[in-house]
Amino acid sequence: MMRCTFLISLFALSLAACTDSTLLHSYKPLPKDGWDRCDTICFDLPKAEADIDGTLYIGLRTTANPAYQDIVLAVEQYDEIEGFSRSDTVRYPLTDTEGFALTEEGYALSPGVNLHQYESQHVPIRLKKGKSGSVRIHHLMRHEVIPDITELGIRLDK
Repeated sequence: MMRCTFLISLFALSLAACTDSTLLHSYKPLPKDGWDRCDTICFDLPKAEADIDGTLYIGLRTTANPAYQDIVLAVEQYDEIEGFSRSDTVRYPLTDTEGFALTEEGYALSPGVNLHQYESQHVPIRLKKGKSGSVRIHHLMRHEVIPDITELGIRLDK
């Protein structure tokens, strides 16, 4: 009986996952020797089955002690037909004034955690039915190479 209840619960959870509004969630690794300013990270967007006025979130994964208090990114959206369609600037606070990595809620984490993940405020995105596009991201920092950023990702929600 307990096994049957477990299987029914598992089935219900899998159905709930099917109604998720996330269309794409992907991360790409960055070079171990640092993220160069001219390294633009590209994410291809799937062909839209309907017109989408969605939300794009940018995610960062860093080492335990990022070298910068914050990082500024350029987020460019491209449409397969029209080409360039929109550019946004996203600023991420990474550490507090003492260099401790911040949580999503803005609290400093204690030392000992090896990797941290950050997700940006939302960026609006629009895709037309039957069209695909891409999102291209590069950093806007003064230094050419930014260390300690291990992965960059996006999440597209409708």
